[in-house]
Amino acid sequence: MRALVTKAFNTDKEGKINRSEIFTLLRLDIVDERWQRAMQAIRDAIRVTGSKSYIRFWMREGIDAPRQAITIDLASA
Repeated sequence: MRALVTKAFNTDKEGKINRSEIFTLLRLDIVDERWQRAMQAIRDAIRVTGSKSYIRFWMREGIDAPRQAITIDLASA
């Protein structure tokens, strides 16, 4: 357990933690009360600092042609 938590909170060169590792901790199904309180504290500390809205369409030239994504970024449109 200690290794998982340490890995989740290790920082990169810029001093940032890896968010995917933190979310991995949150997905663990551990029944211990202290663990549950710690995971709730992490959830309470998560703040969304920005978001983008976009629409993705798919098109293809023919029935057998590969699909190509067309993304429209609504924030800059």
